[in-house]
Amino acid sequence: MPREKKVIVIVILVAVALNAFTFCLAFPQAFQLPQSATFARDFSAYYIGEWRLFHNPTQIYYGGVVPGGYQILPRPQTFKYAPSFLILFVPFLTLSYQNALAAFDLLQLALIPALAFFVYKLVKNKNLVLGSIAAVIVLIDPLPSPSIGNSVINFFHYRVASLNVHSFSLGYYVGYMLGNAHILQTVLLVGALYFGYAKKPWLSALLFAFGSFDPRGALVALPLLLWYDRHLMLKFITGTAAFLAATNLPFFFYYGIGFAFLHSEVNGFIVSQMYPYDWIPLYSIAALTIIEVITVVFHRGIHFSFPLSQKAKNFERTQNR
Repeated sequence: MPREKKVIVIVILVAVALNAFTFCLAFPQAFQLPQSATFARDFSAYYIGEWRLFHNPTQIYYGGVVPGGYQILPRPQTFKYAPSFLILFVPFLTLSYQNALAAFDLLQLALIPALAFFVYKLVKNKNLVLGSIAAVIVLIDPLPSPSIGNSVINFFHYRVASLNVHSFSLGYYVGYMLGNAHILQTVLLVGALYFGYAKKPWLSALLFAFGSFDPRGALVALPLLLWYDRHLMLKFITGTAAFLAATNLPFFFYYGIGFAFLHSEVNGFIVSQMYPYDWIPLYSIAALTIIEVITVVFHRGIHFSFPLSQKAKNFERTQNR
């Protein structure tokens, strides 16, 4: 294995280890007292949304306690994702709430090696420095993750002054602690990028369709997806349209679930807030997009301070034939 690829592999393995360390710190916190006197953890939204799909489908996007519903103390969060997410979540309803939360977190941790594989394939032939930085951003999320309502003082305390897990992986820490699905979304979207890069448009479209349960991450990923799938664009667009329709359209005819989702989105219930875990897919896609743009620019003969290796240039020429 060439030296540059060995360095990338080492960087990725260290990042995966740090991600696992973050999980070990956050996972016990997932079973402590509720995060506030008003709401349970983010995972409660997925569980209650799935429960209502089978027991009270007209109330899936209702933000409150429904009489006769499944009890999650003090009260569950509001389900805000696209209906397609309910398909992914079906197996977890066979477990009790606490066991489902543990299984979901463990599943997200188990998918990190797959995420590392996708990242390695996407950056291994790029500039060593930029590839390493992108891998760290995707697998650790060390960048600032400002939340609405947090003061500047708190922001600098958690991101600069504090020497703890919040200092280098706040998004993953909070994501694991609250059982949030944006880690899963990152895996799906980066996986879609990899399969587009590998010229497998149907798999790219499938992962993109399921990774679109939060439209914000999907919109950020779409330009790079179109670039990677440009040689098989028709198949990717056809596959995306087909999979999005298959996973969402039936819900418009089942108690109007699809319309309830659109109503929630139009009224700003989905896009109005940004939390640390929301930045994981956004930063990841942004990092991979930037390194791809720089690679393409160098390939076209514009030189900056980070020249690509000759092997990387030859690889890019092969990919674009």
